[in-house]
Amino acid sequence: MSIKILKPGLFTTIQDLGRFGHQAEGFSPAGVMDRPSFEILNALLDTNNQPAIEITMVGPTIQFLEQNLFAVTGAPFNMKLNDTPVPHQTVIKVEPGDILELGAAQHGVRAYIGFANPLKIPKVEGSTATHTRTLVGGYKGRVLKAKDILTTTSENLNYSLIGRSTDFQSFSPKGNLPVGIMDGPQLEAFSKRTIKEIEDIEFIVSDNADRMGYRLKGGSIQPIESADIISEPVALGSVQVPKDGNPIILLNDRQTVGGYTKIATVIDSDIVDIIQKRPGEIIKFEWVTFNEANEILDRKRRKLEDAIIKLKRQPKRYLKNIRPTQSKIKSVLKGDSKPWI
Repeated sequence: MSIKILKPGLFTTIQDLGRFGHQAEGFSPAGVMDRPSFEILNALLDTNNQPAIEITMVGPTIQFLEQNLFAVTGAPFNMKLNDTPVPHQTVIKVEPGDILELGAAQHGVRAYIGFANPLKIPKVEGSTATHTRTLVGGYKGRVLKAKDILTTTSENLNYSLIGRSTDFQSFSPKGNLPVGIMDGPQLEAFSKRTIKEIEDIEFIVSDNADRMGYRLKGGSIQPIESADIISEPVALGSVQVPKDGNPIILLNDRQTVGGYTKIATVIDSDIVDIIQKRPGEIIKFEWVTFNEANEILDRKRRKLEDAIIKLKRQPKRYLKNIRPTQSKIKSVLKGDSKPWI
């Protein structure tokens, strides 16, 4: 036994990068919604695509049953360890009996909890990612519940990671930048006027927004004729338009095929700006070319890679939360003493 869920939070699941190469068999990719934050998490903890706990809006309360190191990345939450506030995106050491409360998100929607001694979750078709609609992957194929106990590996911890920190942000808290879109496979089903006006509409994220997709409201972009087509494969970011004209952005837990017209596809680098928006927040679209999409992707990828390199070569250190009984750790991190055995 290693981690006990005392309170589950709003929608808390186990995720990794996702399950790919099996959509033809009906498997949704699932996986982390905010991939850059997940990669930062692995860099902080010196792990590689290890399963993490994805939290949504309201986080869980966790009791540690064994010593470990953890970090939380993505949207910042009101996080407390044993009733004491702890910093975001920082590696923190915990002892048996310690209780971590994630509280509510300060802004954004999703965050990730990872561990230096990672969770031991069996893989299904090459991934530990949870897809709740089909009960595949993760912990029993479902959201985490109170009293669930998750096991972790029991390797020697690298105490030099303690205090490692970063201020990297995968998304803009203000969220005022337009989201890039490219031509969808049924673009010709829409009038030239509708295609042009999609950039002028301020769409609002509806309450019907989850891991499967975000339904928008506030402006109708109906196709010229029927919204129905013969079902065909759909992609991450596909902007489906059903009969009511209110678009749906398909996300990680999407169905593998769909039968509605698709006016556009959100570019890969801007997916994170979608999934960190809350119901009631505004989304504006901007048409971009293939070359422009690649330039945006390259720019954001370089920013992430630079942050990871900096973490590994010259990491920030946040040592305020090291307890007085851990003074030996401070000495080790400062180079004043040799690590104890």
